[in-house]
Amino acid sequence: MNGFRVMTSGVILGAMLLSGCSNSSEPDEAQQEKSPVLNENPDANTGETQNAEVIKKGVGDVIQSIKGLESEISTEADSGKIQEMGKEISSTWDSIEKQVEDEYPDWYERIEKNLYPLIGESGNADKDLEKMKRLSEATKEDLQLFLEKVK
Repeated sequence: MNGFRVMTSGVILGAMLLSGCSNSSEPDEAQQEKSPVLNENPDANTGETQNAEVIKKGVGDVIQSIKGLESEISTEADSGKIQEMGKEISSTWDSIEKQVEDEYPDWYERIEKNLYPLIGESGNADKDLEKMKRLSEATKEDLQLFLEKVK
């Protein structure tokens, strides 16, 4: 009786081990053809395309934040609100900054030439609103041009 249990346990254990090993006779390409997600749009599955989409969305968010800051500047809102908007711009830019720097170093430098002084000016106690208007316009223009270049 003991021999029967050992034999049965061995057969069951062997079957479990073999069922866990999926040795498909189909090559990887044949398996990929069965996957509709991978073949609908091969470009959409690349990291580069995903990064471009993240960058585009982030740049759009930065532009919207700058527009909000501009409306605060034009209504000459309180200094605290302008400073808060500057922090929002900085935070939004920070979310994509590394990707832009890595993938588009020239554009990164160009954008930050106006963006960082804008953020800095928004944090100053005595804000130069005219300077902020110039910097925000220049930054928005650079960001719009950059959006056209992102693949």
